[in-house]
Amino acid sequence: MIIRWPGMRSGHIDTGFHYHLDLAPTLAELLNKQPCTGWDGKSYAPALLDGRECGRDYLVVSQCVHVCQRSVRFGDWIYIRTYHDGYHLFPEEMLYNLKNDPYEQVDIAEENLVLRKDAVYLLNQWHDDQMKSMPFDTDPLWTVMKEGGPFHAKGHLKEYIEWLKQSERGEADEELMKRHPNEFVS
Repeated sequence: MIIRWPGMRSGHIDTGFHYHLDLAPTLAELLNKQPCTGWDGKSYAPALLDGRECGRDYLVVSQCVHVCQRSVRFGDWIYIRTYHDGYHLFPEEMLYNLKNDPYEQVDIAEENLVLRKDAVYLLNQWHDDQMKSMPFDTDPLWTVMKEGGPFHAKGHLKEYIEWLKQSERGEADEELMKRHPNEFVS
């Protein structure tokens, strides 16, 4: 994102971690306004005005439309935990070094147990913090999981496997049936 503002440092590149929801409190601070009390964001105006580091230590991103995954971005790393693969056979854990592999082509999770543990700790810490701040006691990701996973993946595995067979891509059938046995219970 490029931001131009009166009094802002020219040519400064902020490499801190920020959520999109951090933009509103940042704009409020730049306009000398108080952010709304219900906003979850954190202003990064100091980075824009003075070049001070004020990013977060890590970021967590969840998604439950295509697959059910939660990722944590920390340091040069991104760790991706798959809870429901949406029939795409993603591994349960993936880890990428974004400095050396910015396109996430080489999964190095298997040989990096310590980094995976660090990432899981960060995910758990984030989850605990989020649950303490929510007015309800259920994680939205787990609501989707209890409903059977991503909408497109509920109750359609039999037809999907048949389609894979017809398109000569049936080699994943056994693994899909092993991972999603509830799809075959009548």
